[in-house]
Parts: sequence; structure tokens; C-alpha cells
Amino acid sequence: MSFIRFGSVAALLVLAGLPTSSNAAEEGRLVFAARPKASEIKAAFPAGATVTGDAEVECVVADKGALADCKVLSEYPMNRGFGAAALGLADRYKVKVKDEAGASSIGRKVSYSLEFLAPGDANPNWVRKPTGQDLAGVFPVAAVKAGKDGRAVIRCRVTTEGFLDRCAVLSESPAGLGFGHSALALAPQFLMSPKIRAGQRVETEVTVPINWAGLAEGGFASVSKERLILDPPWKSAPSLAQVEAAWPKAAAGEDNGQAALRCGIKESGALDDCEVISELPKGKGFGKAALGLADHFKVSIGPGDAKMVKLIHVDVPFRFRPPGATGRQLTKPRWIQMADAEGLAMAFPQAARKAGVKNGLGVVSCTVTIEGRLADCEAAREEPAGLDFAASAMIVAGSMRMNPWTKEGDPVDGQRIRLPIRFEGVELEEEEGAAEAPTAAAKP
Repeated sequence: MSFIRFGSVAALLVLAGLPTSSNAAEEGRLVFAARPKASEIKAAFPAGATVTGDAEVECVVADKGALADCKVLSEYPMNRGFGAAALGLADRYKVKVKDEAGASSIGRKVSYSLEFLAPGDANPNWVRKPTGQDLAGVFPVAAVKAGKDGRAVIRCRVTTEGFLDRCAVLSESPAGLGFGHSALALAPQFLMSPKIRAGQRVETEVTVPINWAGLAEGGFASVSKERLILDPPWKSAPSLAQVEAAWPKAAAGEDNGQAALRCGIKESGALDDCEVISELPKGKGFGKAALGLADHFKVSIGPGDAKMVKLIHVDVPFRFRPPGATGRQLTKPRWIQMADAEGLAMAFPQAARKAGVKNGLGVVSCTVTIEGRLADCEAAREEPAGLDFAASAMIVAGSMRMNPWTKEGDPVDGQRIRLPIRFEGVELEEEEGAAEAPTAAAKP
């Protein structure tokens, strides 16, 4: 595994196939004082190998922190020379003679893992990383009030386009001050070069630690009464056709682009006073394109929230692709209208009731509309079969609505999704006139 550090943001690449003990030095509180350079790892690529491989080596810490008695624990693919290549770099490592607790490291076991990239292969690398201004822009209000800096770690998928999505918070410190939420807010502004294997772009995962240092007392008084929200419930949002029509002429030849706006909200829910807070590539018109789409957004405002919107700002991410390009994926929609328990009970199939079946599953395939509703639904599967659970799932799907704009910055209309709906725990009423169980005979 390798770290790519940029000030207060780093990316830890999660490499498929690496053993979980690859961080044994850190887990055993041993700390490496020296490691091989990237150029040395590249030069050690096995002569007979043609694909990317990796290996894990275990050693004993010898005098002055050098490694001795090393052996290969694993290598993949096998018999391609990756284990020998990793062993050959053991002399480039050195462990601090004292561990983090101050105890001696001499004589203790330590392991390291190395990945050897085949010619033409590459791991994700930063194309755009968050700036200090970006970090300050999402600094949690609760942390300002508490006067504390913090840290969060998120894990994201890197798409074949280099976008980060499916992000989740792994940890935050201090807990409960909103640093995890703020880290997620930064993710749509990230862009990485994709992972390349055998000349093809492939998806992978990265773990991104983000540190906020020296910001707790750095002039945030003006935001103490304001609130920044992400992924609000949208009443309306731009369609795919509108986003494609906004593709800038200056971006001809680009594979994609991205931008993010920070806007106020009017009492009607419309966006107000938007400004571009990120744009990539710069100078290609993506920020201007995002501003041109702002009028198509409207936030769903509750009856009691109209007076509060003046204190709210919203960050709106955008992903741009050339008209007709593929690549959009709808992996984890945010549902803003779902069927409740009463609705599920009302839709429970009569055929299942008559058969005495209390639980079932219906899976439907639907197209998402510009409003985030589901249309053109078709039955895909049901369990148990023949009891109309798929037909009931279609009824339930018609009452559901997802957010029409994703937190990654894409419209949802036109996407085809498979939706499983589970019916559970329905109480079956006895039919009128049903025979009652005979009572026990009276005893004298």
C-alpha cells in the first residue's frame, strides 16, 4: 500500500489482493524509518513478468533497524518473480529502533507489502485535491463552537472516469462534531486519474484521510449562525438533456468535467446568489455551465422552514460528460418518498393472503423520470412465485420517489433500476364464517 500526501489530505490506495497484514509494522507499533523509492520498485519489476503483481515479506528487525531473515509470505500471481523482487528490496527498508511506546524493536517480526506495476499500468493519483479554502468551506459549525480541529477518514470508489462516489465515513475525530459529514461534502470536488490494468480503466477503492488543522479559531465567526447542507431533498433538478446541452464548446476534446456551486436558498426553494467553488479542468467553461443550470434546481421546503432558508447554503456538485457519452451509474439512490408500513400492508397480494403466506419478495425493473419517480415498471422476479408479489411491488414502486439529483452530481432521469421490495410480517385475518377450533370436553 502507498500513501499520496498533499498537505492535509492523503489517499491510501486499497489494492485488491493485498493481505490484511500488510500494515503489520503499524499494527505492531513498529515504524519504518526508510522504504524503497518508487523508482527502485519500478526497476525491480521481474524480467519475465507481463502483468502487475504483489508480494508480502516478513522479516526480523536486526541491529540498527535493518531487516534480516526475510521470507516471502505470499505473492500474486505465483511463480512470476514478485516474491523474489520484494525480497530483493528488503535492504531498502529500515525500522526505527524504538517503537511508538519506546520499547526496543530489535528481534521483533515485521512485514511489508509491495506492488509491482506492469509497464502501462497505473494506480489512481490526484488530478484535483481539495484546497485549504475547500477545507475551510466545509468546516463543521459544531467544531467552530467547540473550538476544535478534527480529522475524518472516508472510503470511496474511484470510477473509470476518475470520479469518487459511494463514499462512506470510516472514522471521525472528535466524534459528533460533523467532520465525517464535512469529509463527504468534499468528495464531489475530488478527481483522480483512474486505475489502469492491461491498458483498461478499472474501478478501485481509495481511503482518504482528511485533516483540519489550525482552522478551529481561524475566523469562522461569520458562519456560526449559518448551516451548510449537502444533498438536500430536491423538488426539481436539471434533466440529462439539459446537462448535456450545457456541455461547453470550449471543452471539445475533453473526456469529462466537473464543477461545484455554493448557493443560498430563496423561500421558494430556488437557488440564489450561486458562486463557483470548484471547476476542473479550469478555463473550459464548466463553472459557467453549472451556473447556467442553477435555475433548474428547487429545494423542497417544509411549511415551517421558509424563514430558516436565509441561514442555509447548499453545495451542488456537477459531473459533465460529452453529449451521448456513457458512464452514468445509479448505485445508491436517496429515497425521499417511500411506502410506509401501512402502504405495504395495503399492497400485500390477496393471492398470498389466501395461501396463508405472510412474507414475500417482489423485484421490479423501472425507469427513473426527471422528477425521480419510477415509471414503465416490469416484473423481474418474485418469491414465492405465483402469489403476485411482483405485481404488488409495482404498485409500491409507483408511490416512491428518489432525489432527482445525486450527491455525486448527476441527474437520475432515464436510468433503469432494479428495485427489490420485501413484504414482511403481515397479519392474516380469518375469513368470516371460518370454523372455530372445538373446545376441550368438560371434565367432571
